[in-house]
Amino acid sequence: MKRSYSILMGLTFMTVSVFSQSLLNSNQIEKGVPRLTPAEDAPSVKKSSQLKAPPTGATIFLSENFGTGSPTSLPAGWSVTNISSVPSNQWIWSNTAPGGQYSTSITALNSTTGANGFMSLPSGLFNTPIPPTGAAVMDTWFTSPAFSIGTNVGSVIVEYQHYARYCCNISNELVLEVSPDGINWSAPYDAVAGLQPNTLTVNGQLMRINVSADLAYQQTGYIRFRSTGNSHYFWMIDDIYVYEGKQNELVLEDFSLKFHPQYSITPVYRLLPIINVPQVLYTGETFNSGSNAQTNVNLWVDVIMDSTISGGQGSGLVYRNSSLIGATVPSLQRDVEDVTNPFFSFNTGWYRNKVYVTSDSLPQAAPIATGEYSFALTADTVVALDRGVFQGSSGPPTYVGGGQDNDAAAALMILDSGVSVPVLSISVWPAIRTETDGLSISPRIWRFDEDSATLNAAVLNPPVGQSPFSTLIDTNNQGTWVTMPIFPPVILSPGAYYFGVEQTGGGSNGKELWLGRDVVQESIAPPLSNIFFLNEPGNGRWINPGRLLGIRFNGSFPTGIAAEKAEEEVEFSVYPNPNNGLLTLKANSSRPTSCVSSSSSDSCLLMDPKTRGSSMP
Repeated sequence: MKRSYSILMGLTFMTVSVFSQSLLNSNQIEKGVPRLTPAEDAPSVKKSSQLKAPPTGATIFLSENFGTGSPTSLPAGWSVTNISSVPSNQWIWSNTAPGGQYSTSITALNSTTGANGFMSLPSGLFNTPIPPTGAAVMDTWFTSPAFSIGTNVGSVIVEYQHYARYCCNISNELVLEVSPDGINWSAPYDAVAGLQPNTLTVNGQLMRINVSADLAYQQTGYIRFRSTGNSHYFWMIDDIYVYEGKQNELVLEDFSLKFHPQYSITPVYRLLPIINVPQVLYTGETFNSGSNAQTNVNLWVDVIMDSTISGGQGSGLVYRNSSLIGATVPSLQRDVEDVTNPFFSFNTGWYRNKVYVTSDSLPQAAPIATGEYSFALTADTVVALDRGVFQGSSGPPTYVGGGQDNDAAAALMILDSGVSVPVLSISVWPAIRTETDGLSISPRIWRFDEDSATLNAAVLNPPVGQSPFSTLIDTNNQGTWVTMPIFPPVILSPGAYYFGVEQTGGGSNGKELWLGRDVVQESIAPPLSNIFFLNEPGNGRWINPGRLLGIRFNGSFPTGIAAEKAEEEVEFSVYPNPNNGLLTLKANSSRPTSCVSSSSSDSCLLMDPKTRGSSMP
């Protein structure tokens, strides 16, 4: 069970992984080491949309915007400690972008008072160029002066705004620590909300962390922000507040939608054909962050059909259920609770899933006691994990060992319709990059066995579906959906599969497999939603990258005639070969409807990147 000690204000959805099978419980899920790569600047938080800090009426114990600092001094009482091997590699005061060869597009921290300065750890700049002896790690922290709290205060919150990216291992620490005396420090609090290596936060992300477990009822407090082990990129922090939390404050720290309850490893869908709709279960992680015990605490789920697929008025509330967390929940207690009565629907539309926690104690802090996630049940045949909105790109070349022919990227999807399904095509969104102009790709489907001990063993070879044809990616089909037929179409029995694409050519010319990256949906995707194959010579392997890319599949979900019979009655041919992303799939059938698609014509154009593939957001 993942524990989330950081509270992101304005929470909409964060995922909690509730898995039990051997693969996720083992230490054998291969994770790649990120390459040091430049990155596009992450979006800034609009200052007008930021929450006022701290909440109105809260008692403030410490506030600091670093406006009295300078390149040679910090505000009174603040100090920097450096235990690394390089004395200059430490936190500094700054009011400029961090710099460094891999952060050339990164801007200064977009905090509320960023213009007057902030604390900065420009680790990439310190290691530019990388020294002959290797990059030095950043083992450094900055510490606040002492601040008074009071032995009658039962809830203490630390708030700050930051911007971060680090390299190169998940074991590197970017943490907050607190102390009542400046000597004995708490266990570390995750200060970057589970940020993965080589990944950007939002510029100006607002963080709130409840530190009551260590500072409640203490006369005095100290805080410090520590970096250990990371070697590149940056971390910038500003507008720090420590203040008294509420007496009655229930927090929904995390929640999940569990599609396909019979499986342990499942994706979170954005688009799902109604014929493949499974039951949906819900889990919530709650925290009584207030100083009072709470009574009659319940986890609730509401499902609201907001609209039809075409945008018409929805039917409103279609499901409501709850589960009792406890008749009495003490202060600072964390709970994990399931709402086990599943949601299920036979109606297409957009469904908003609202998860929230309540008690009899008032007033409650509603904005951090709720979370929401929406998905669509469609009459279409497209299954998608992404929203169709891509920011930046990712792929096997992001990792050491990637960037070769036969690299692959795939998305986990489960066929749960109860009957075999012909899969007609796979769609991907090639990134607009020079490395993808001239790339050749081909679709692939792999069976997935979640009970395997390793990821390499879980992705079964050879592929159960593929195509002998390759599609050329160039400036005409970059940055749009490219749909590639599985030829001949493969009939898949119910089960778990990875649907994806393999790089079949271009590696000798420096071409690499990069796809559009859905950063927002990625933040809620469970582990193994996407996987990459790195065709590193002598060490080819599947890895769990923690990314979510533009990969979809299109299946003909049967509602009457068995799929096996349909396969017997249809013969396929495809032309031309080779192709440049525009080809024709011809179906010769003994049935009156001769084309296995939504068209009734004898010839189905599947590959026009400007007109084919789902355009639904």
